[in-house]
Amino acid sequence: LNDALKAAVLTREASGEPNAGGVIGGWRSGGNLFDWQDKGIDTIRQTALGAVQTVVPQIAGGDCTFNARLSGSATVLRYGAYEKSHLKPGHHLTMIYTVEAGDTPNADAPESGTIEIDDPRGAASLAGLPIDPVGSPMLVAPKNGQLTVFPSWLTFRTNPYYGDGERVTLIISAEILNLKRS
Repeated sequence: LNDALKAAVLTREASGEPNAGGVIGGWRSGGNLFDWQDKGIDTIRQTALGAVQTVVPQIAGGDCTFNARLSGSATVLRYGAYEKSHLKPGHHLTMIYTVEAGDTPNADAPESGTIEIDDPRGAASLAGLPIDPVGSPMLVAPKNGQLTVFPSWLTFRTNPYYGDGERVTLIISAEILNLKRS
């Protein structure tokens, strides 16, 4: 699956599709990921919908019915590239699927290519205990095939990537529609 997805993303990048922005030194596709006819895209759609079906009832406090609308883009980072901090307005869940994590960070750059999700309670860190993570960003070290899911109202970014190969991810946003508790 990941080999097919990586090939599809790199082919799009090489074809001259314009950079949609938000990435410094790298490339991001437009938000039409689920219109691509490439192998593996439908599998990722089904994986994302399965995650939404699992997570939304937990957020809603129990059984519920709803519809979900997905959108997504692909990102390619090479040496020194990073994603700027951003949100996904108008959506409810953000998912990052790691197609290719790239090279493992080394001691000189331990946060290379990590995903950083901000805690909006930044001021809480001013009075927290030294071991309390409240107010601190959460670092996610990406692994091939990993799906990271979080609320879309959290800002996130990717730290500069210092590997020799590509780091390829799919950013998926879910809008929840017609939510009703059962």
